[in-house]
Amino acid sequence: MSLKSRAAGSVLVGAALVGAVASCGKSEAVDPAVQHALDSVLTSSEFPAGYETVDLGKDENTAISDQLADSRRDAEVTPESCKSSADVPSAADTGSAVAVNGSSTLSQSVAVSDESGVGLAAAVSGECSTVTVRLTAGPAKGTTAVITSADVQSTSIGGFDGVTFRQVTRTDDVDRSMLIGRFQVNGYLVVVQAATADGSEPDRASFDQTVKAAVSKTAKA
Repeated sequence: MSLKSRAAGSVLVGAALVGAVASCGKSEAVDPAVQHALDSVLTSSEFPAGYETVDLGKDENTAISDQLADSRRDAEVTPESCKSSADVPSAADTGSAVAVNGSSTLSQSVAVSDESGVGLAAAVSGECSTVTVRLTAGPAKGTTAVITSADVQSTSIGGFDGVTFRQVTRTDDVDRSMLIGRFQVNGYLVVVQAATADGSEPDRASFDQTVKAAVSKTAKA
């Protein structure tokens, strides 16, 4: 399997399910703002040693964006109050990068958002720390998963507030683990995800390094 295929697979697995409860502000097609998001994407040399960036291409990026949008519109979430009502920024308005090292994948996205650091933490805490999602449309229609967020840490990097946590998605008695970081940086939502092809626990050190690099670059871009 090629690096590109493996990366696309790792990013797409669970994207619809997680998207149903993830929080993200609405993006507007304002050229300077979009350009800033694109300029905030990490390059290959800015990811941890051993990781190589791959170009998913327009079709793969659009597929991810469409799948996230469909999941937020066409999903039943319990508790219902944990379902995100925010729009998903289009692929054209989002800066994104994917890097692969063997079976491990790190991904980054940057998009205009007004979501607060407090809101980012609330989306995966309290009654929303464990949610059940059932997709009612799209290729994964009928899929039901239990998503549990643990080790939720509200933190600050360079004065910018956000949250890091471990998320386990159980589907058909199979668990897939992912590390996720979401930060509000000067009106942009910076998201970093770490996953592995087999769903095992991702490398924490590489994840932490990437989160810091992503937040710092968005702040300076």
